[in-house]
Amino acid sequence: MRIDNPYDKQGTWLRGSFHNHTNNSDGWFSLETVYKMYADYDFLAISDHDKITNLEAKCRIPTVFEAIEVSSSKPHMLLVKPPHSIMEGYSNEFTIANYQQLADATLDHGGICVLVHPNRYFSNFWTIEDMLQMERYTGVEIYNGDGNVEYDIAFDKWDALLSAGRKVWGFGNDDSHVYGQEKQAWNMVLAADHSQEAILDAIRGGSFYVSTGYGFDAVHCEGSKITINLRSNALLDKMYKYVTLFGKDGRVLHEATGRIKQVEYECQGDEEYVRVSAYIEGGYAAFSQPLFIMKD
Repeated sequence: MRIDNPYDKQGTWLRGSFHNHTNNSDGWFSLETVYKMYADYDFLAISDHDKITNLEAKCRIPTVFEAIEVSSSKPHMLLVKPPHSIMEGYSNEFTIANYQQLADATLDHGGICVLVHPNRYFSNFWTIEDMLQMERYTGVEIYNGDGNVEYDIAFDKWDALLSAGRKVWGFGNDDSHVYGQEKQAWNMVLAADHSQEAILDAIRGGSFYVSTGYGFDAVHCEGSKITINLRSNALLDKMYKYVTLFGKDGRVLHEATGRIKQVEYECQGDEEYVRVSAYIEGGYAAFSQPLFIMKD
């Protein structure tokens, strides 16, 4: 048995969100104001609807990304670092062929592609059938901080894709439009440095986790054992934790609760993948990427 651990690398943890809007589409705020709202982030993407926003404005964020939210009346798709050439004859019409063409152009340009808010059932959601028809995309938005958590989490769709053999990562983003939607969900990326290339390399390798206010210090594997070191300091160590490990089809593999700092799990070999959800008092959470279990 071999465990594919995306956190088995050196780097620095960087905080950022890839899905954010300005008044260049339907956001409330100017680009400079959005930059101020996220001034303590390490990276940020501006993903206005159906347009690539010019990122020139006063900014303290070390790394910013051009992005676009492809926004048909049906599912939406986030493209980070798209080539400007996709705007030539651009259409947001939802067909698998059109979305795939836009995704492929972005991926070939060194960017990433994320299927966003797949469970937003009142509009713009993804069916699992359409998600399975799409190819090559980097991941899915498992937690959207728009403010409607009851239908903007998508662990069910993620587990369905993983269980179907798709290697797709889970993303957490604000999808911020108005005041109060900022800093609800973000990605903690274990990157070699602050450059766009290093951040996107880490993302493609799954070296990141989703946070709503809690986190992991490290994830280690030795033989068939996975060890999860939860975020630890003098305050956090006094607080109650709720940790669940999930495998294929969303099956609960292991649970641990208490004022714990570490969780260990011995893989049996039939899990196919192991992903971790960790909650702390107050409901703040962290969600790991899947660790894929390979049979010898």
